[in-house]
Amino acid sequence: MSESMLPSNTMDGTPSTLVQEREALPEALQAPTRSKPLGWQLGLSLANLVVWMCTIPLFEILLPNQIALLAPRDKVALFAIISLAGGITAILGNLLAGALSDRTTSRFGRRRPWIIVGALLSAFSLVLLGLAPNIPIVAIGVILFQFSINIDIASLAALVPDQVPVSQRATVSAFAGLALPLGTIVGLTLISQAFGGSQIAYFVLAAALVIVLVIFVALIHDAVLPRGIMLPFRVKAFLVSFVRPLKVRDFSLTLIGRILVIFGYYTVLEYLLYYLQDVVHQTQAQATQDVAIFQILATGVLIVATISSGVISDRVQRRKPFVITAAILLALGLAILAFFPVWTINLVGAVFVGAGFGIFLSGDLALQTQVLPDSKDNGKDLSILNTANLLPQIIVSIVAGIVIAIFGSYSALFLIGAISACIGGILIFPIKLVR
Repeated sequence: MSESMLPSNTMDGTPSTLVQEREALPEALQAPTRSKPLGWQLGLSLANLVVWMCTIPLFEILLPNQIALLAPRDKVALFAIISLAGGITAILGNLLAGALSDRTTSRFGRRRPWIIVGALLSAFSLVLLGLAPNIPIVAIGVILFQFSINIDIASLAALVPDQVPVSQRATVSAFAGLALPLGTIVGLTLISQAFGGSQIAYFVLAAALVIVLVIFVALIHDAVLPRGIMLPFRVKAFLVSFVRPLKVRDFSLTLIGRILVIFGYYTVLEYLLYYLQDVVHQTQAQATQDVAIFQILATGVLIVATISSGVISDRVQRRKPFVITAAILLALGLAILAFFPVWTINLVGAVFVGAGFGIFLSGDLALQTQVLPDSKDNGKDLSILNTANLLPQIIVSIVAGIVIAIFGSYSALFLIGAISACIGGILIFPIKLVR
């Protein structure tokens, strides 16, 4: 081949043909090439932190205690039913926000309008829960909260493939991933120590959510999608678009693997409070405090595991080994809880759970973004993968109700979670698009 036929390079070494292809697309659809500064990463982490600060403590402390107060005899069944209903609406909110934000042509960008809408609706639902006098109003509040908070989750997640180059995604994923445990621990500490689990915590969380997300949206750039770029909206084509990526093998394996690993994590996340009360025989007040202690310890380990594994993953440009290792460590933590219902030994389980989930958080989002089939559908396709954060809530509620009714034991539930995590890790092996 003659020298004149070879593609010329730009000043930064990028082949000029690739530059021309990028320039033919609007900015909103171009593959990102510029690394994001530390301030942007911290902003994304803080935005995600306040979302999880509202979400996880709600299901670990506020909601279980509220249901136990209103209907103590049926607390397990009602918690499972309400969590199930909320999980279904969470999936709908996530999928709709991801898909519709892909098509949004607002002058404020594609993702920012949805972040604000989700924040306002979520805050309203938290206030409703804080004022709820009975179980039906609690159920309505949870359903609305799950739908609206997942609008935020989907929109924030889509910012990563929109704006972060592949070479930096594990590091950014680590920052975003830290938001979940840090948000959890901040929320749990705030609720258990500052407010003693009282209903006023709902109002504080609502205010924090709106303030942080409004500031974040005001400070970030979100490229505008010009009108006419996307195909005209058709209901049938819109619905079919949710099925199309599932035909891609690596995409489907990632989805199923995530569901199984996160299912394992949710078994301890959602039922730790009742486990400490009913198996370790702690009082409600003691169990509430020990849930926070468990999470503090797990989070400390998780922070180290997330940051270190994220940096190493980007350096070696490998994702699969980290996700697989994470699944194994998480399974070991669950097994410890299952076989040793003693509080001091439970803390050892917290170390394994924190290490496993921390490594998972750093590699998982990076892996997801690298199996997305089409840049035009980043938000929608990522929201499909994000259902793996939500489906386990539904599955855990169903499985927990059945297992506890049959065996009367949380140990069986944790063992099922451990097995699920191991299988989820195994499913990552055959993925070909990612090393």
